[in-house]
Amino acid sequence: MKKILFTLLIISIFAVSCTQSDTSSQIPEGEYIQWRSENETADALVLKGMFLYMNVEQEVAYTYFKSSLDFDSTLFGSHVMLAWMSSPSEVKDMHQKKARELVKGKNENSNLLVSLFDVLPEDDELARRHKIWSKMYEIEPDGRFIHYYYAITKPVLEDRISELEILLEKQKNDNNFLGVGHILNRLGYFNYDLGNKAKAKNYFDQYIKEYPDGYNPYDSMGDYYSNEKDYENALSYYQKSLDRYPANRSSIYKIREINDLKAGEE
Repeated sequence: MKKILFTLLIISIFAVSCTQSDTSSQIPEGEYIQWRSENETADALVLKGMFLYMNVEQEVAYTYFKSSLDFDSTLFGSHVMLAWMSSPSEVKDMHQKKARELVKGKNENSNLLVSLFDVLPEDDELARRHKIWSKMYEIEPDGRFIHYYYAITKPVLEDRISELEILLEKQKNDNNFLGVGHILNRLGYFNYDLGNKAKAKNYFDQYIKEYPDGYNPYDSMGDYYSNEKDYENALSYYQKSLDRYPANRSSIYKIREINDLKAGEE
């Protein structure tokens, strides 16, 4: 699997480098998080990593962010994302330390992003995170990554949905590199949590149409059917996810859980 990922990454480096001029034009001047690199390959890898991360394809996103540092070791943002995706360990600590060092001299939103490291798991964690994202959104309301996290950290579920719907319309009307798939996915889960099952199903359907080659859209639809106790359809969609990325741990574990459940009922 590592050899396959390495081969895909080499191909992707060439592909995203060739299209870098297109993606860079999609981000105008402003007080955005300063993720970007003057090295075209590193920059393209960061953008691809961001897209994958937002679509909950973190196994692959990790590889892109890690590789971006091979081309530009000054990217604080890549260290932030790698820290977020690492379990508590010396590796996670190293990425946090590097992010804190490299963000010095960057703009306020970049420093606010790194300050999220200081929000530890506590009863008011979500509120404290939302306070930071709210400040970032106030500074740059057109930052789509910022807007997304500003929306999903709101304390009331209905407010999260309403804000995501606003962001969805914004994203539909431009060519932002993040696309709309991650918003459709989150709206699917949030509406299901609210009891709007038909609406949730519709969002998951849209997500698959928006990102048919990804593996997470099928995992999400598998979750929908699993929650509905329609285990045959759930298994079918989890398998479709694995067909696109055989190492997707989420689908692997969920297939195992369903098979164990079915075996226990026999």
